Amino acid sequence: MHANVDDWNRAAEHVCQDVLSACGYEAGVVDALQLARKLGYSVIFDELQATRGRLKRIGHKTSIFLKPDTRPERIQWALSHEIGESLAYRVFQTLELAPPSESMGLREQVANLLATRLLLPSRDFLSTALHCHSDIQALKRIYWTASHELIALRLLDLPRRACVTIVDQGRVTKRRASTPSQPGPWTTLEQNCWQETHRGARFQESCSEQVHIRCWPIHEPHWKREILLTTLPLSWETEPGYD
Repeated sequence: MHANVDDWNRAAEHVCQDVLSACGYEAGVVDALQLARKLGYSVIFDELQATRGRLKRIGHKTSIFLKPDTRPERIQWALSHEIGESLAYRVFQTLELAPPSESMGLREQVANLLATRLLLPSRDFLSTALHCHSDIQALKRIYWTASHELIALRLLDLPRRACVTIVDQGRVTKRRASTPSQPGPWTTLEQNCWQETHRGARFQESCSEQVHIRCWPIHEPHWKREILLTTLPLSWETEPGYD
């Protein structure tokens, strides 16, 4: 069986819904530490390990080793990723595919799909995002175990044309679109909106007939990050800078 991107996403959704339902999650935030305990996994913090997370099975017991971190969201993501790694075989089973014996890259991608949907379950998160008008800060207050970046990128799964741009210290570090064709460099409108947020450390919004741009400051004492969410009612091909 050949699986396309939509097939992988649907399979990951199916597995996550089953796991969360079995663990009693119906709505609201998912704490990966609690989820691991409900799955019967041991979570062990190890300052000496090189990676953020490591999955190990001893007999019939699953243990996840985590490197301590001052950022709770990093621990939540690392743990969710390892939980996803442990559940990856179920995605392959759903798609009637043999798990890759050598392609760790594919398993990592599947683990990422699962981790995202465990922390931000589609049924609950996407409806809440619509209710909150995709306000990243409002969503962060609800889904506190997920990072601002993860929340922003998850908004690309809403049924609309959109683009998320991450800017760190004045440099674009990530730019993702909701469509298969990737967006081009950020536009003058986006840059102007970003500059106001970067300088003033406050939320900015810019609208034209074709584009709606919002920019949130995620500022810390020694680091400035801004997240832009750009939504377009028309096809990317008709908008300069989005082809």
